Amino acid sequence: MRKTFRVLLVVIPLLVVALSLGLLYAIENVLPYSAIRPHRCTVGEMALSSPNFLSPAAFTPHWENFDITVEDTIRLKGWFIFASGGENRGTILLLHGIGSCKITMLSLAKLFVQNGFNCILYDSRANGESGGINCTFGYYEKRDLSAYIDSALVRYPGSAPFGVLGDSFGAATAVQALAWDKRLVCGIAESPFATLRGVIHDYFRQMYFVPLYFIPDAALVNSERIARFQVDSVSPEQDARRITQPTMIVHGSADRKISSQYGRLVFDNLASTHKEWYLVEGAGHSDIGNVGGAEYEARIVGFFRTYLNVNTAR
Repeated sequence: MRKTFRVLLVVIPLLVVALSLGLLYAIENVLPYSAIRPHRCTVGEMALSSPNFLSPAAFTPHWENFDITVEDTIRLKGWFIFASGGENRGTILLLHGIGSCKITMLSLAKLFVQNGFNCILYDSRANGESGGINCTFGYYEKRDLSAYIDSALVRYPGSAPFGVLGDSFGAATAVQALAWDKRLVCGIAESPFATLRGVIHDYFRQMYFVPLYFIPDAALVNSERIARFQVDSVSPEQDARRITQPTMIVHGSADRKISSQYGRLVFDNLASTHKEWYLVEGAGHSDIGNVGGAEYEARIVGFFRTYLNVNTAR
């Protein structure tokens, strides 16, 4: 018994030291990068999951590559897809989720193009084929969207007015962009988070099953230093207070990644007098369109038909 006790007196401190060193290593060298450097979606991966939609050529001959270089020399890879039938109701920028790419937005682009809208799709920085190594969840990405509007006005005269639809990370960027750039006359945000810090806490708890938030908070300090941004500045719930344009917030009632309560909080904070809350019953985080079906398509197309014109911005 005494021998066992003596062994424990040696082993337990060693374990505590080892765990502490491991945790410090993770906070300095692993966790900070896991937040800001997402997996890159590739064409090869998309060919396995959606082989019929790998480029706009799958449904229209009227499109062009639309690449730009943003102010910090990052090259963004995108497409400009022209409205079908010669009709032009304006241009919708479609923003994908984190670790995803522009290909995943092609089915929505097809829907909008067939209803008379141009579409701009591009891989966000640090995603897909675009340059950059750090994702900042809208902190710089909202400025990238403005750069695309700048370029579209020069390269595609008559492409205004502009609207935006974003999914998940793209939704958070869309909310921030609506507050940042009033050339966006309306927008739809699907499954947005309320604050970056809050959703990082949620993901940490989901992955490790313990609410030890001092760990991700410490890691985020390093993320901020590496990517040169401010975590607490990424707050769609606060940006919503500066949005006066017509805005629709869409969320799945069964979303286990980003709670619909976050979407509702963003909606409640919107300053716009023209705002819509659309809860898709039974939908999770990635299947809103499939679950919502024809009603979903009718509502998002109807929203842009109503509000994508220069006279509706407030």
